[in-house]
Amino acid sequence: MSGPAQALTPPPRVVRPVPEPLGLYFRVGRNDHRELLELIASGETRFFGLVFDPTYLHFQKELVDRAIERRLDVILDPRTQASATIGGFSSALGSLPWGCGRPHIEEDFTGAGGRPLIARLAAFAVEHGCSQLLTPSHVLRSTDDEWWEIDRESAKQIREELDRIGRPRTSLLYSLAISYAMLRNPAERRALRRGLKGLPIDAIWLAVDGAGSHTTPTAVRTLLEALHEFHELGVPVVADHVGGVAGLALIAFGGVGALAHGLTTGERFDTSHWWRPKPKKPFGLARRVYVPPLDLLLKPSEVQTLFAFGTRVKGLFGCRDTRCCPRGIIDMLENPAQHFLHQRIEEISKLSTIPASLRASRFVDQRLRSTTDAVLAAANLKWADEQLGNRIRKQRKRLDRMRIALADLAESGIRHSVSEVPSRRIIRIAAERPPLSH
Repeated sequence: MSGPAQALTPPPRVVRPVPEPLGLYFRVGRNDHRELLELIASGETRFFGLVFDPTYLHFQKELVDRAIERRLDVILDPRTQASATIGGFSSALGSLPWGCGRPHIEEDFTGAGGRPLIARLAAFAVEHGCSQLLTPSHVLRSTDDEWWEIDRESAKQIREELDRIGRPRTSLLYSLAISYAMLRNPAERRALRRGLKGLPIDAIWLAVDGAGSHTTPTAVRTLLEALHEFHELGVPVVADHVGGVAGLALIAFGGVGALAHGLTTGERFDTSHWWRPKPKKPFGLARRVYVPPLDLLLKPSEVQTLFAFGTRVKGLFGCRDTRCCPRGIIDMLENPAQHFLHQRIEEISKLSTIPASLRASRFVDQRLRSTTDAVLAAANLKWADEQLGNRIRKQRKRLDRMRIALADLAESGIRHSVSEVPSRRIIRIAAERPPLSH
C-alpha cells in the first residue's frame, strides 16, 4: 500500500530581468500644455519628463505642478542657442533674467557680467521648480569656435551656482548643438570628447543641425557610428529634436538612451532660419497627424485623401488604439496630438521590453519590415494628388534604403557599446530617501 501523497515542490523558474525602460522627453510648445495635461490626467506617465521654454512658463505653471506631482522631470531650456542669432532672437528671449535685450554675444557670458547672468539663470530654474537644466550653450561649427570654451566654463559655473543656493540635486544636462560636418569629422569628435570629459554634467543632449525624423539612411548610420564614441564619457546620451523611424533606430541600436522632441513638430534640429532676419509675420505650424505605418506626419486633408481610398486602406493606416483613438479615424483626425503622444510612448515602450542585445535586429525585422511593406502598399495606390503621391513614393525609397543599411549594420556582428539610459526622477527620489529603520 502506498503512503500518503507527497506535495510536489514546483521546479524553480528562471526569472529574466526586466530591461530598463528607455527614455522619452517631450518639448512643450506654446499651446502644448493643454494636450500634456490631458495626457497626464489619463494616467499615462511612461515618459521621463518635459522640456519647458522659459518664455511660456508663466502660463504653463499647472503643467509644471502636475509633472512634479507625477515625479516627472521638469527641464528648463534657457534658449541661449536661439538667443545668440539674429533670426532666433526675440523680444521675449531678450526680456528673460539672463537676456540682454538683444542677441547674446560672447562677452555676455564672460568677465564681470558673465557670472551674474549665470546666477540669474540658476535662480530662475529653482524658482520654477525645475529638476533639470539644459546648459546655456550655443551652436558650434567647430571646436575652434569661441563659444566652445565659453559654454564649458558656463556649465561649471552654473553647477557651482546651483550648489551654492542649495540645489545640488538639480541635474545639469549639457546641450551640445553641432553641425553635421563636425559629427562626421573624427578630429572634431575627439576634441568634443576631450572638452566634455570631467565636466559636472549628468547627461549629454546632442542636437545635430539638419538631423531629425527625415534623416537619410547614410546619416543615421553615421550618427550611430559617431554616437558610440561618446559613450566613453560615462553619461547618458539623448538625441534632442529627433523623432520618427530615424530616432527609433538611434535608440534601438544603442546610440542614445533617450529621445526628445515636440508634439507633431520639432522632430528635426534646423537652425537655417536662425541666421537670417525673422519674417515680419511669423507663422505657426498647424497640428499634423501621425501615421506610424508610413513614418509620416500628414496634414489632416492629406490623411483624408489617404482614407478616401476605402476600407482596406483605413484598416492598414487608421489607428486602432482605444487609449488615444476610441473612435478610430475620427479621433485620429480630431485629436492628433493625443494620438501622436500615445503612439510615440508605445513605440518606445515596445523597444524597452526587448533585451538590449536583441533590440537592433528585432527593430529591423519587425518595425522596419512592417513599415516598408506598408509604405510600398501606399506607394502603389493611384494617387490623384500627384504631390502627395510623390512624397509617399520618395518615402518608400528612403525607408527601403534605411532597412538595407540598418539590416547590414545589425548583421555585421560588430559589438558596439550601448548608451546609458537617463535616470528617471522617481528613481532618483527613491534613492535619496534614507532606509527604513528596523
